[in-house]
Amino acid sequence: ASAPVAGRDPPCSGKAQASIRSALAGLKGGEPTVFLSNADLGDAGVAALLKGLAEGKFSLKVLNLTCNGITDSGAIRLAEALAGQASLETLVLAQNAIGDEGASRLAKAMDVHPRLRILAMEGNRVGDPGASALLTALASRRVAGAVVSLAANPVQRLTGPALDNLEAAATTVRSLAGVGVTLRQLLPLYNQCIDEGLVDPWKTTTGEFIRNIVLPRTAKTGTSFVAAESSKTGPPMTHVIHAWTGLFQDLLKCIAMHASKFAEPSLKLEDYALEASMPQDKVYFVDGFCCNQHSATNRLRSFGLSDSSAFPVGDARCQIDKLDLVAEQIRRRGGGVLVAVDSKQCVLSRLACLSEMRTAILDGLPMEANFISIQEAHGSLTDRAEACSEKARHELLEVAQVGPGGLEGFNRDIVDFINAQVAIKWQKKVSGKRN
Repeated sequence: ASAPVAGRDPPCSGKAQASIRSALAGLKGGEPTVFLSNADLGDAGVAALLKGLAEGKFSLKVLNLTCNGITDSGAIRLAEALAGQASLETLVLAQNAIGDEGASRLAKAMDVHPRLRILAMEGNRVGDPGASALLTALASRRVAGAVVSLAANPVQRLTGPALDNLEAAATTVRSLAGVGVTLRQLLPLYNQCIDEGLVDPWKTTTGEFIRNIVLPRTAKTGTSFVAAESSKTGPPMTHVIHAWTGLFQDLLKCIAMHASKFAEPSLKLEDYALEASMPQDKVYFVDGFCCNQHSATNRLRSFGLSDSSAFPVGDARCQIDKLDLVAEQIRRRGGGVLVAVDSKQCVLSRLACLSEMRTAILDGLPMEANFISIQEAHGSLTDRAEACSEKARHELLEVAQVGPGGLEGFNRDIVDFINAQVAIKWQKKVSGKRN
């Protein structure tokens, strides 16, 4: 894996060869570090260095390859070689030309490496895919405290200090992925609000329920609904994609369908009392209840002021911009994704929801859809999809455009998924089976 690739690697320069010989000689003398900054290595030099390290079986602790023109090819070789460098603690690859592919492969290697704690990749060409892979690796590690820097890379999903060390953002993902909510928590609140005239099942949207019920109930604690309730549940096993513009009743029904396996589930908790499977105890990640909505809402914006308790998108502490990473953590523990398709198919008219679905498809996450009204999807969904602002719409469309297949591929993947789920649901309905 570390040999130069004929026709792809330029010749290893004399300067690089001399630097490599000197570094290997130092290792033979017992020095556990290699500093080869500005050594003109390139990918061919990386291959030559790795070959020497493998043959010498050294106990290397620090490898610094700053400013060497290393591309994805060299980074991939480094990732493949990490398994044979179990004592390595620090890998510095700053000021190179490594992109998303190289970063993603390094992330996978770091995920399972026993000691690698510092990965410096400042000044490379890593974008959101590579950053997401590194965040996932960090969030999945059993031992926290690693340092991964992506400063001065073209990453959009994280900004400023969050790029100096991804561990802070990974901590947010790790914590959030352990927060879940159950029907046992949601149904009593829903029915209580109906009885008190606070909710109209046929008019109240999820967004209205969050703003008018959840935010006031959690204002004193300034936390998420789940944290305010102080209820202990297991980690969520299903990430729910839904539209805040859809009816809250529809969201609950889709979750109840999934939990009970009935096509027409009741929304009264007592109706599940005799269920042997106890569907009310199945744990879901629903952003409106699991994310801290107070930290995502600038309550002083209308006064032209900033709110220090609200974290903007891109901040390491922001929760609402890391839902795809939470879904990946749920997948890693054996869970999946549920798309709650409301009666007006609002979930297919929100760019954020479509983007979540596309990410799940590309990442290979197990995903299914439940429908209030079983309808196929057609045409270019992005043409009529909306976002919370024109800026957000532009940014989401830009990400979709540069993804695999452009906007056409984006729309095709989602339409194909929805229609495949429609076929499954119709088949079960016709055959009289449970949902």
